Amino acid sequence: MGASALSGRGVGRALLLHLCELMATEGLATVRLDTHARNESAIRLYERCGFTIIWHGVEFSKSMGVPLEKVHMEKQLADR
Repeated sequence: MGASALSGRGVGRALLLHLCELMATEGLATVRLDTHARNESAIRLYERCGFTIIWHGVEFSKSMGVPLEKVHMEKQLADR
């Protein structure tokens, strides 16, 4: 089954929330991630999982060798 066949079925949301639970169990207080600023579907997924954009700008991608428009997102995990 390809990625497009899974789109909209909640698989990504379930995986991301599970990973956040695991990180909270390990004692982490904050989760941070980044993605391309034009990756609207990923940003919507992250926002539905409780992440907020904390930075929007241009960063140089070492792997691609070019500057890219990025967003950094963050989620506070439940206090233990």
